[in-house]
Amino acid sequence: MRIVLPYVNVVDRQDDFSKAKLNQYLNSYLKASRSRPCYLELYDGTQQRFLFFRGGQIYAAGSILDFQYQESPIREFLLAAGSMNFPRLSCYELSSNMLHSILIIFQKKPALRVETTLVDLDELLNKIETEGKSCIVNASHEKFVAMLRYEKGSAEALFHEQSLATPREGTFRDEFLVKIYTITAEKQLTISLYEDLLVTYAADAKTVDESFDGNFEDLYLAKPPLISLQFKDKEIDHWVFDRPQFKIGRTPDNDIVIDNLAVSRLHAVLEEEKGNYYVRDCDSLNGTLLNSQRVGRAKLEDGDEVCIGKHNIVFRRQGGQAVPAGETIQGFDQTMIINASVDAVQIPQENPLPASRSKRRVPGNPRLIMKTEYGDRVIELKNGSLTIGSDLSSDVVVEGMFVAKKHAEIIREEDRVVLRHLRGLRTVSVSGKKVREVELKNNDEIRIAKDEFIFQE
Repeated sequence: MRIVLPYVNVVDRQDDFSKAKLNQYLNSYLKASRSRPCYLELYDGTQQRFLFFRGGQIYAAGSILDFQYQESPIREFLLAAGSMNFPRLSCYELSSNMLHSILIIFQKKPALRVETTLVDLDELLNKIETEGKSCIVNASHEKFVAMLRYEKGSAEALFHEQSLATPREGTFRDEFLVKIYTITAEKQLTISLYEDLLVTYAADAKTVDESFDGNFEDLYLAKPPLISLQFKDKEIDHWVFDRPQFKIGRTPDNDIVIDNLAVSRLHAVLEEEKGNYYVRDCDSLNGTLLNSQRVGRAKLEDGDEVCIGKHNIVFRRQGGQAVPAGETIQGFDQTMIINASVDAVQIPQENPLPASRSKRRVPGNPRLIMKTEYGDRVIELKNGSLTIGSDLSSDVVVEGMFVAKKHAEIIREEDRVVLRHLRGLRTVSVSGKKVREVELKNNDEIRIAKDEFIFQE
């Protein structure tokens, strides 16, 4: 059975979808999303899969299997597109709040889930309004979903099927209750309450340039690059760039250790950001060279050489795809969907990283509590780093004059978490003091422009 997600307008429908035309469709919807968000749905009677577009980028992906909403990597959607049985393609236009609300039910676990027979819905909504909560109240069964959006205790929007900006009768709360009580006269619904309103892009999201005219499978399924450590043109070691960051320095706690006094304790990092790769100098004493030019932070291209002391690190792109052509979507599902963890995906590799060099992790996930007009938002530092800036691709978007696209970053480095002011004229302050780089402590107060955060270990 197909669940109809909310939408504003129908952008496109294709009953004769073929994978050969997928690139054409994706390019078209990317362009459409520059003015307003949208989502692409593929449905073949069994599987229901989605791509969500925002700001000219593929933002996230998801699926509905056995009536369960599941976040998924973008690469999984691309693999599934070729294995579905004559799917129907649809593309729908959304509002920003609608996209945000839909992504919440794919990405978050509800604070409350209960059948309509076991809850007084009026009493629940009264409690939300009295306490001034910002949350999503979701009502669903196997064919229907409705989302009542609360902002500071006020019902600001209702999304179900083709949604309007104004309520059809009375208030959004009234319309929600009428709809729910009408349906529950014949069939029970599940009520879910979502209080964590932070949504993020897919773990494998990549920056797609407006001029991109390549193959999306090649972009999202490509093998990760290789990095080779060399001395006097001889390779000492090499690694697959299959993690967000490689630390380079003199001490043993780095991923790439160069035991030389010309190399700082933490000299530089190689880092991935939305499919692009960069080298960043960490205020080292002797500097970091990229192709013989001293750099602070610079993008890496195939064949680039990073010089640290007397050693070179060569960056190489690999050809081909990380998922073999013969692999089935069923095999992929077993590692991705059942375990529900991006970290569980086993990407075939050549020359994997030795176990002795694997990166240590701090137990648990540090987090930021972001103060917003809709209440507090919890932002976990799940993948080792987090970017803050005015660009929509940032993990945390901060608005204001003189806020750079990538204004600051928070990075987990072994047993500590570091905040760095990268660029931009707006100051970054921690507990009232202007900083360029600082190790964060529990309950530190961070301020950038008008936005305030509390760091919690």
